[in-house]
Amino acid sequence: MTIPPGAPGDPGHPYEPTHGTPPWATPAQWPSGAGPGQHNGTAPAPRQLKRLLGLTIASGALYAALGVVVTVIFATMNFAAMYQQMGVPAAEAGQIGAMMGQMRSYSIASGVIAVVILIGLYATAYVFLRKGANWARITGIVLAIASSLTFLANLFGFWLYGQWAIVLIGLGIAFIAVNIAWLITALQAPLRTWFTARRYTR
Repeated sequence: MTIPPGAPGDPGHPYEPTHGTPPWATPAQWPSGAGPGQHNGTAPAPRQLKRLLGLTIASGALYAALGVVVTVIFATMNFAAMYQQMGVPAAEAGQIGAMMGQMRSYSIASGVIAVVILIGLYATAYVFLRKGANWARITGIVLAIASSLTFLANLFGFWLYGQWAIVLIGLGIAFIAVNIAWLITALQAPLRTWFTARRYTR
């Protein structure tokens, strides 16, 4: 029997179900391989993404803690005594200490602003990493390496901060350890492939 054009059952009928899927089917009833993930060419995020996001929060928290400690040091430090420990004559150390004391308020304000900006940058990175922006992953890699090397470069000067040295060194070591774990996770094949294949556009 010939099916009239446009009638149900006609291969060209616009409402004819395809692949055995009724037109009223919900997403849970879609056949295997169908659905939004395949339709827009994206794949589900690998399990390493959750770990990367957690490490991003940990790194940001440790970096902010370092910033707070440095700000407290500038607010309470006896700079004249510190410069004397460095071998500067007492008279000259006193002059330097007085000058540093005059700049104390500026240093505290700068430290607070830096911590706020830092938290904003980490929050931005977290949002775009979660969305699959590969540029956020690359930026995070560069910043993790740069910040860790900066801490190592200043490591031997922390002894000048007296009792605060132990706190700075402890936080710094934890910060580097988290950054190393972040780098390993960000460079792993499943996560790297997911970021480069998502073609983030928003």
